[in-house]
Amino acid sequence: MNISRAIAAITLALLSTVSTLCAAQPGLKMNAAAQALFDEGAVLGAQGNLQQALNKFSQANKADPSSSVPLSNIAEILRQAAEQAQGEQQVKLRQQSEALVHQILQKFPDEPLAHEVQRKLREDQPPPLHAANAAALAEMNLGEVAFARQKFDDALSHYERAAGLDPQLSMAWIYAGDCFYAQKKYAEAETRYRKGVDIEPLNAQGWRYLSDALAYQGKRSAAEDALISGIGAQPSQVPNWIKLAQLRDAAGYPLTPLKLVRKSSASLEADGKSKVTLDSEFSGPEGTKSADGALWVLLGIKQANDMAEQKEGKGDANTLAAETARWRLGFQVVDEVTAKGEAGLKDPALKTLYMLDQDGALETALLLLTYRESWRPALEAWKRDNPQGIRKFIDKYALRP
Repeated sequence: MNISRAIAAITLALLSTVSTLCAAQPGLKMNAAAQALFDEGAVLGAQGNLQQALNKFSQANKADPSSSVPLSNIAEILRQAAEQAQGEQQVKLRQQSEALVHQILQKFPDEPLAHEVQRKLREDQPPPLHAANAAALAEMNLGEVAFARQKFDDALSHYERAAGLDPQLSMAWIYAGDCFYAQKKYAEAETRYRKGVDIEPLNAQGWRYLSDALAYQGKRSAAEDALISGIGAQPSQVPNWIKLAQLRDAAGYPLTPLKLVRKSSASLEADGKSKVTLDSEFSGPEGTKSADGALWVLLGIKQANDMAEQKEGKGDANTLAAETARWRLGFQVVDEVTAKGEAGLKDPALKTLYMLDQDGALETALLLLTYRESWRPALEAWKRDNPQGIRKFIDKYALRP
C-alpha cells in the first residue's frame, strides 16, 4: 500500500471508530477548529499531498493539543514514509514514528489508531489479505477522496465499482459500509460489512466495523461475537481487544491488560555475530541477579542463539514454538533463582505469564496476547483444534494485550 492509501485508510478507520470510543477515550475528540483542519488534511492525504496533509495535521494538533487524532495520523505518515526510505533516513523516520506513538500511548493507553501504527511498526509481515488489482485500486482511491470530503454517495459508487472490478477485494465492501455508518445508517452498514468479512474472514478491521454497526443496533451479543472473530483473524489488532474490553466492562466482566514490555532484544550484526540488548535497569551485574533480570537475560541470549542457528539453516527462530520454548526456559531460570533465596518476579506481566505457564496456558497466551504474523500457521492450526478457544481463554483469564 502506498502512503496516500495508508493515510486514507487510517482516516476511514478513525471515522468508523471515533463515535463508539470517544466517550471512553477523550483523546479521540477534537474541537471544531481542529476538526476543520483535520478534515482538510484527510482530503489532502487521500489525494497524495502528504506534506500538505502533515502541515494540516500539525495545525490541528496545535488547535487542540488534547486530541491524539492528528498525532496518530502524523505517526502513520512517518511510518509509511520509512517503508519507502533507505539507510539513515529510514531509521530516522521509524524512530520519529515510534517516539510519537509512545508519546500518544503514554497519555492515552487505549488510543486505537496509535495501537495500529505501533502494530505495523512491529509486525514482521503483512496479513494474508487480497491485494486489489489496478482498476479496483483506482476506484478505491477515488472513493477515499470522496469519502474524506464527506461525499458519501459518490464514495459508495466508487467502492461498489471497485467491488465489481475485483470480487475478492473485501475492503471495497468494508469502505462501502463506512459510507452508511458515517450517516448512522447502521443496518445498511452491517450488510456491507458482512459482505466484506464473508469474502475475507481474516479481515480483522472488517469484523471490528461490523461490531460497531451491531452495537449501535443494540445487538450486543452479536457485536461481541464479531470482535471475537476479529481477534481470531489477527490477534495483534489491539483495537478489537479494546472494544471487547468496553463491552465486557459494561456487562460487569472487565478485562485486564497484560501490558508486557520487553526488556531485552537480540539481533545479528553484519559480521554474523549475535547481539543482546538489555534495558538499563538490568544491564549491570546486580540487575541480572534479580528474577526479572535473569529472565530477560535468558530470553535475549536464547533468542540470539536461535537466530544464529537459523542463519546456519538449523530451525526457525520466528515460530510460536520457538518463542514458547524461550519463555519456558526463562521461567526455569526464575525457579532456579528463587530457589537460591532471591526474590521472585516483580513485573506484573511476567507474574501473569508465569502463572499461565503453571496453568498450561503459556503458548495460548503468547499466541493471543503477543501475536506476530509469522505465527499465522500456528494460529490457524490452533483455531481449527480449538474452535471456541479464544472465548474460553478470555472467559477464564479475563486478559487482553
